[in-house]
Amino acid sequence: MAVKLDPLLAIAWRNLGWGYYRYEKNIPKAISAYERALEVKKDEPLYYAELDPLYELNNTPIERRSKLFESSNEIVKKRDDSFVREIMVLNLAGKPEEAVGYLTNSIFHFREGSSRVRDITVDAHLLLGKKYFDAKKYNQALEQFMLTVETPDSTLAASQMSDTRSAQIYYFVGSAYEALGNTAKAKTYYTLSTGKTVKEEDYARYYQGLCCLKLGNKDKATEYFNSLIEEGNKRISQGSEVDFFAKFGESEAKNIQISNTYMNIGLGYKGLGDAKSAIMYLQKAVDFSVSNLWANVEMRSK
Repeated sequence: MAVKLDPLLAIAWRNLGWGYYRYEKNIPKAISAYERALEVKKDEPLYYAELDPLYELNNTPIERRSKLFESSNEIVKKRDDSFVREIMVLNLAGKPEEAVGYLTNSIFHFREGSSRVRDITVDAHLLLGKKYFDAKKYNQALEQFMLTVETPDSTLAASQMSDTRSAQIYYFVGSAYEALGNTAKAKTYYTLSTGKTVKEEDYARYYQGLCCLKLGNKDKATEYFNSLIEEGNKRISQGSEVDFFAKFGESEAKNIQISNTYMNIGLGYKGLGDAKSAIMYLQKAVDFSVSNLWANVEMRSK
């Protein structure tokens, strides 16, 4: 009734979008309403924070999500949740330079969901470091990788999330030191990675396996890679029972969890040197969720 009386009432379009998603579970209609709200009022960061998760649930192409945030940083950075979504999309779009630039000197207000802040920050620096590494700019790569070691995460330092990312981070740090000829430092970081406690179904297992190979422990590496495949296949055969949880008020959808499962299988095969199977499963992961960052990264990497 409100939008019929006043089609330029942005908050009414936003409320329609909220209702279409929360009560009718109609994501396409919700997206359409939110997009209309943003056409009317582009300077409300909340609309960006609520629309992009719908894009993610809808498996909307990253190109379209990137356009949402174009020239909008001054608006979205006014809220943690909208700013986090912008950085996520920049990482997915292969623009870590912009992500790191925006994150420099930014301050987040830590609260429930701050693990997401750590994740997007670590991702941005790892991706930028990887770009430098691939260009054989190893000192610059190491600089970016080391920035993730000290990424602020409030009380999360001893959490499982922190351990998971650290296992991955230490692999990249070790790789940079190895490329620079510092084998002692490389070994130290590879060893640190393997010493982290990581769940069998976590993708960080893959990076721990790579570290085991670097340390000459092929048997342990094979065990890690096989565990990713076995656990993934078990979850798929069981129908992937889904646990829903919230981050910044968002629910993780079944397609995202299935995507993560296929990614783990793909990474297991990649670690074992079966490139054909690795690409097949990583592509399945991306098909289920184009927002699966590390499935995209590892599918493109040798």
